[in-house]
Amino acid sequence: MSYKLKSNKNLFGILLLFFSLGSVTTVLASGDKHKKHHTNIVAKIISAPVVNNGLVADEPTEINIILNASGVGADGALDPTVFGYQIPAGGRMEVELSEEYSRNTRINTDTGVEEVVPINPNANIILTTGPQNPIIFASGDTVARGNWSVSDDGANLITITPNGGSGDNGLENARANEIGVKVIHIRPNPRIKDGTPYINGGEDEEGEISVRIFGATGNLIASGYAEVEFEEEVGRQVHNTNEGLRTSGGGSPLAETVELIDFQRVAPATALTNTTKVTPFSAGYPYAPRFLMFEELDPAARGEFTAASYIPMAGIENVTYEVNPKKPWQAKLVHMTDRGKKTIGKIVMRGPKKKSRGMILPSLGLTTLDGNGSYLSVPVKVGHKKGLYTVTVKMFAGGKATTHIIVE
Repeated sequence: MSYKLKSNKNLFGILLLFFSLGSVTTVLASGDKHKKHHTNIVAKIISAPVVNNGLVADEPTEINIILNASGVGADGALDPTVFGYQIPAGGRMEVELSEEYSRNTRINTDTGVEEVVPINPNANIILTTGPQNPIIFASGDTVARGNWSVSDDGANLITITPNGGSGDNGLENARANEIGVKVIHIRPNPRIKDGTPYINGGEDEEGEISVRIFGATGNLIASGYAEVEFEEEVGRQVHNTNEGLRTSGGGSPLAETVELIDFQRVAPATALTNTTKVTPFSAGYPYAPRFLMFEELDPAARGEFTAASYIPMAGIENVTYEVNPKKPWQAKLVHMTDRGKKTIGKIVMRGPKKKSRGMILPSLGLTTLDGNGSYLSVPVKVGHKKGLYTVTVKMFAGGKATTHIIVE
């Protein structure tokens, strides 16, 4: 299995021309309103796919800022054949959180002085091409080493600066140059309040995040923003994940440019069944869609910053699914408990046509608790029709996640 990646050669120059013609979303000084233009490089803000509380009111901020790669919107932005964003050599990327996000402080145990919790690369801010496919800050000649640094103003402005590169490609190596930045992950680390840079706003407040990319001369190349409403509770959560299958260690020389389960490309009538880690990652294709599930955060614990607010978080064990024999593209998500079986959600597979929806294959067994959350694999078989297939897991009164499959 291989991917044909689109090079960003000439693409960034096209984008430069495009943006110079006035199509960029203009971001004014902090606190000012945005002028409305028709390009916005921020497609969506979601909870990071490793926690259940990333968007919950008064909880640690742990979010994924999904960038609007090539203008395709949030649903298609993580396709690795769609180029994301680069930062020119000598330029910078700014990420600015609105005042609803409070910058957390701690007492320096050496000096006794109150200080803001620092923001460190990879510990508190990560660049990725998709779930768990990072462009790490370190330098070196492997696909994932982007060679960048981070600074901040002590409040809500974070700046990412390439340390090398050349021309349009300030971030180095294959993931940055062939796929580009798709996701900005802001998170707490270490997993205690003293390691939490930002805290979400209160219930029903709205936060806003802006992203700006500047060239070497300080010229604004691209920008955008998105808003999110903080909620008291969000229920059980489910996310796409590559954890447990990807190459561990972002700078590993064994890592490949694309290590993603989402947006796999397969032939018609292919069964996607692998759930075992393989090295190299591409030798394991096609992988079964893989989801990470979390129990809901106890509303009484919201804002208390107990261990429940941080990784590792409780998963949901003893979950399986039952395929509808008459409509094999549908399944009930069921929780096996001491009191019996309870339906807690559903799985739906869709295809390019009603007569080519594909089918969900039988469950591989019950979920177990394994570190952070619990994994649910959903092996499927695509139909004969070429095009886009999706597999969506939806939790009742909770979250949902969708995996995309391209049949070629």
